[in-house]
Parts: sequence; C-alpha cells; structure tokens
Amino acid sequence: MYRYFDFQCAKGHVTEHLVESDVTSLECPHCGNEAMRLISAPRISLDGCCSDFPTASDAWVRRRESHMRWEQKTDRTER
Repeated sequence: MYRYFDFQCAKGHVTEHLVESDVTSLECPHCGNEAMRLISAPRISLDGCCSDFPTASDAWVRRRESHMRWEQKTDRTER
C-alpha cells in the first residue's frame, strides 16, 4: 500500500514522498544523503456523535437554553 510520508536528511531537508508503508529511508533529492522517515501526528476528529465529545454548536444550544430559562425565571426577556 502506498502512502505519503515526510522524510528528513541530516542536513535538515524535509520532503514528502509517496512510498510503500514499509519504506523507512530514501535518498534526499536535494543533497543525496540518507533521509529518514519522520513520525507524524495522527489525524483525528471528534465529531460529536456521542455525548463524550460535544460539538461547539451543542455547547452553544445548552448555554442558550440555560440563558432562556434564567430570563423566564427573572422576567428579563430580550426586548
């Protein structure tokens, strides 16, 4: 399986290459030195489909509902 990975050589050149998953080093296209594959941060997204990770819009709705209840109790409606 081919994937994109970042590689860095000893001189600091960083390049991205489409290689097989088991490739850990290759020749730097800038200087010819050995470039090692870098460890990248994983891409994750918490979509808010469960109550463990509410989305920003869910939080806004809860705050708004709480504020509306407070307004009704104190008779401070928006005018």
